[in-house]
Amino acid sequence: MNRKNTALRRVCFVLFLLAGCAKETSPENSLGALSDPPEGFRQAQAGMTISLPRDLGAHPEYRLEWWYLTANLHSADGEQFGVQWTLFRNGVKPGPYAETEPGWQRNELWLAHAALSRPIDHHFADRAARGGTGQAGVTAQPFKAWIDHWQLEAIDADNWTLAVDGEDFRYHLKLQPRLPVILNGEQGFSAKSAAGGGSMYFSYPSLSIKGEVEVGGKTFQVSGQGWFDREWSSQYLKPDQQGWDWLALHLQDGRHLMAFRVRGADDFYSATLVAADGSAQTLDAREFTLSPIQYRDSRYGEVPVVWQLKAPAAAIDLQIQSWPGDYWNSGVMRYWEGPVTVGGSHVGEGYLEMTGYGD
Repeated sequence: MNRKNTALRRVCFVLFLLAGCAKETSPENSLGALSDPPEGFRQAQAGMTISLPRDLGAHPEYRLEWWYLTANLHSADGEQFGVQWTLFRNGVKPGPYAETEPGWQRNELWLAHAALSRPIDHHFADRAARGGTGQAGVTAQPFKAWIDHWQLEAIDADNWTLAVDGEDFRYHLKLQPRLPVILNGEQGFSAKSAAGGGSMYFSYPSLSIKGEVEVGGKTFQVSGQGWFDREWSSQYLKPDQQGWDWLALHLQDGRHLMAFRVRGADDFYSATLVAADGSAQTLDAREFTLSPIQYRDSRYGEVPVVWQLKAPAAAIDLQIQSWPGDYWNSGVMRYWEGPVTVGGSHVGEGYLEMTGYGD
């Protein structure tokens, strides 16, 4: 796709989002407009259950959901790569939708982000689609998530494939879940504020990955590990929340750790610590700390790139550092997404996502 078409799709997507959100952001509904779901949409709440493979599929009765993969990869000669692929579904109107409605539907919008990173080198691409055409979608069984020719697909329960071709990079990967699904938060309900509200959230914390990446006119055979997230909700951030900081880490002792901070008037923290055998433990703000300790100037302003994470009961005291470079995904929804290295009490690798920063 050429740059003109890419820009047009971005503009169209923003217009569709504004049209879908106009009612909820009107002045008479401004208090709590970003936290309370519009009429007709369901909301995630404590006590709900997660069922697989059903919940790998789409949830049209909710307003927002995503399928999200990050991976730390290495070539045989020591080259390092980071991969991110995310498919978003945004409900403009609550479903389920009539299967017989012809043509494009204004009921839902799809957006995909793909990135390939190396130290001091970051490539990003995005694609957008409307519902109802088959151009984008997700099926639960067999699991397949796609937008145009980009797709994440389960060949069987133990083997997935991911194929992405961008303008200046591509990757074709084979993925194998090494640990079972974990439920984040309270049996899958992940709170995002002490005042209430949140999402349904589960993860595959450890994926074994092999395949090839192409960038700069060269093709590399790679292997490594990844983290896959599945999340859905009908709430956005509350009016006093500015963004979030999210980490998914793979430690050399076989443990995996997801942690996030939602920044606001009162920051909200949550984490999931996964043992080498796949058992998972939810941590709250009394059990761990996550603090930025060093910042970097970037093209969109200053961002925290070195973090300290402590979980004393788990004997964890980590220093987490972004790779050198600038890892902004500069699409419609601009945010930082890049690989990190882990040192301190344990060594490891992982990914850092940050939203709400920059000019």
